[in-house]
Amino acid sequence: MKKIINIGIVAHVDAGKTSLTESLYSRTHLEYQKGSIKNANTVTDTLDLEKERGITIKTASVSLNYMDTKINLVDMPGHIEFFGEVVRALNVIDVAILVVSSVGQLPTQTRRIFDTLKEAGIPTIFFINKVDLPTAEPEKIIQELYDKCSSQLLIMDEKNKEVNQDIIIEQSETLLEKFMNDAPIIQEDLDKQLNEQLLEAKIYPVYLGSAVTSQGVEKLLTALAKIELKSQMTEEVSAYLYKISYLNNQKQAFFKLLSGTIKRYDTYSLNKSESIKVSRLLTLKDNLFEQTDLIETGEIFMLPNADKLMIGDYIGRKPSLELTLPEPTLKLTFDINQVERMILLDLLTEMTTEDPLLNVKIDEKTSEISVTIFGRVQREYIEETLRRKYSFESLTLSLPKIVYQEELKQSGVGCIEVDEALNPYWATMTLSVTPNDNQGICFESLVTTGYLKQSFQRAIETSVYESIKTGLYDYELINITVTLTDAEFFSPVSTPSEFRKLTPYALYKALLAAETVIVEPVIEMLFTSNKRYLGKLIGELGKLEARIIKVKELKDEVKVKARLAQSDFLMFEENLNEMFKAQAYVTGKVVSHQPVSDHTLYQQGKVDRIKSLLIKE
Repeated sequence: MKKIINIGIVAHVDAGKTSLTESLYSRTHLEYQKGSIKNANTVTDTLDLEKERGITIKTASVSLNYMDTKINLVDMPGHIEFFGEVVRALNVIDVAILVVSSVGQLPTQTRRIFDTLKEAGIPTIFFINKVDLPTAEPEKIIQELYDKCSSQLLIMDEKNKEVNQDIIIEQSETLLEKFMNDAPIIQEDLDKQLNEQLLEAKIYPVYLGSAVTSQGVEKLLTALAKIELKSQMTEEVSAYLYKISYLNNQKQAFFKLLSGTIKRYDTYSLNKSESIKVSRLLTLKDNLFEQTDLIETGEIFMLPNADKLMIGDYIGRKPSLELTLPEPTLKLTFDINQVERMILLDLLTEMTTEDPLLNVKIDEKTSEISVTIFGRVQREYIEETLRRKYSFESLTLSLPKIVYQEELKQSGVGCIEVDEALNPYWATMTLSVTPNDNQGICFESLVTTGYLKQSFQRAIETSVYESIKTGLYDYELINITVTLTDAEFFSPVSTPSEFRKLTPYALYKALLAAETVIVEPVIEMLFTSNKRYLGKLIGELGKLEARIIKVKELKDEVKVKARLAQSDFLMFEENLNEMFKAQAYVTGKVVSHQPVSDHTLYQQGKVDRIKSLLIKE
C-alpha cells in the first residue's frame, strides 16, 4: 500500500499559495509548463472568476508523487468569506501549509487563518514566500510569527539546527529525561519526535523560499514526503463527502476515505439509513480524476453522476469531524421579474448544493428569494457567478442584511374551544409557549396517547413546526418550547386534519399572550493591535455601547475582548483599517442575541391583524 498524505495550502490573499501549488506540481511533473496567476493558466484555479480576479474561491485538488509518497494538494480559499469551503477542506487534510509573504507586515488574515488551524488542532507548516524579492524581510516576518502566533517555531535550516533540537527535546518527556541523565540522543529519536510533535500541533516547522523561482520547494517536498501519519487501525469503511461540483450539468461528489477500502461494484451503507452501490469510482491522479477499481485509506476520490448525494453525507461509519461550520448571519435578497425567476432559482439551487451554507429560502407570503452569507466579498462572487451563467436583465441584489429573529418575552398559553365562533373544526386544544435556553424550537406533549390518539398528536406536532417558522413580526422564532397541555376530540367526526388546521390558531394565541421581542446576534469580538491604539479603541467601543470583558497586554500589543450588537460590529469592522491604519486584527463569533434598538422593525399592523382574527373584543 502506497503512503498517502493530504496537504491543504492556505494563506492570506496574494501570499502565493496558488503559485506554491504550481511550483510543487511542476517540480514533480517535468513535462508540465508551470502556470501563473498573471497568465490565468494555473492548474488549480479553474473558474473564470478565479482567473480574472487572481484569487482562489473553490477548493481544487491535484496529486503528485515524491519519494514513494502520493501527496494530494488541496489549494483552498484565502478569503474568510469563503469559510465554508475552507472548513470543509480542513476536515479532510492531514497537514496544512500556511503560506506567508516575506514582504511587508504579517497580515491580520494570516493570523486569523492560523487561529482556525490551531483551534482545530491541524498540524501546520509555515512557508515564508517571496524571499527572492529585494524588499523581502523574512527575519522580520518570522519574529512577528513568533510574537503573534506561536513561540514553538522551528526554522528548518542548518543555522537553527541546535535550537530546533532543544525545542524538540523540551516538548518530549522521553528525550528530556535522556538529556537530564546525559544519555545519548540520536538523530532517529529527534526525527521521530519532530514527526509526532508536528502531528500533535505542538511545534510548527518553518521553511523559507520562493514559489515563483522554486527556491526551497524541494526541501519542503522532502519534508512532506517524510511525514508518517498515525496508522488507522480499523478496517471499517468511513468516507466523508466534503465537496460537490458540477461539470456539464452533472453533479460530482468528492470524498476522503478516512478508513477501510472501497471497491468498485460493491454496495455500502450511506448515512446509516440508505445504501449506495459504487458503479463508477474515480481517484485523483495529477490534475484529473481517473477511473479505478479500489480506493485505499487516506485517498481522495470522486463519484460522478451523484444526483442524490449532498455535502456532509458519509459512507460506512459516521466520521468524527474536527471542525464544525458556523452559521452565516447575514442575508442577501434578490429582486427579479417573473420571466427570469425560475432561471435564478435553478442556478441558486445548484450553488446551494455546492455550498449548503447559502441556504436558499422563499418567503411564503412575499415570495422574496434570499440566501445567507458571511459578507460583501461573497455577495460579489454570487452576483458575478449568476451573471456569467445567464445574462439576467432584471436581477438586482441587496446589500448584506442582518438576519433578525424573534424570542419570547415570557410564557404564554393559547386555548381554542370547540364552541368558539372562530373555530370551524371538531377539536379543542391548549398550547403553551415557553422560552428555552438556546435549545432551538422544541415540541413536547403532556397529553397521553390513551387520551388523545397518536395520529392526532403527530398532526399537531407537524403543524407546530410548520407554523412556528415566523413570529408575530414575520421574523424567525428561536429558543422556544411549545407544549400541548390539553386537547379534546369528538368521535367520530374529529380527524387528524382537524387538529393540524386548528394548531396555528392556538399557537398564535399563545404567542400574543407571551409577546415576542425582535433580536439580533451579539458578537463576541477579540481585537488585537499595537498598544498605542488602546485609547482610540476604548473610545470607539464606548460610542457603540459595547461591553468590554477583558483587556490583556503582551509586549507591544494589546488584546481586548468585548461584546456588541452585530449591527454595530459590522460598522466597526467596515471602518477597522481606516481607524487603526490597517494595524488591527479582529475576530468575532455569535454568542447570544439581544433586543434590537431599531424600533422601526416592529410591524404592529401584523399583530393587530392576528388579534382581530383570534381575540374577541
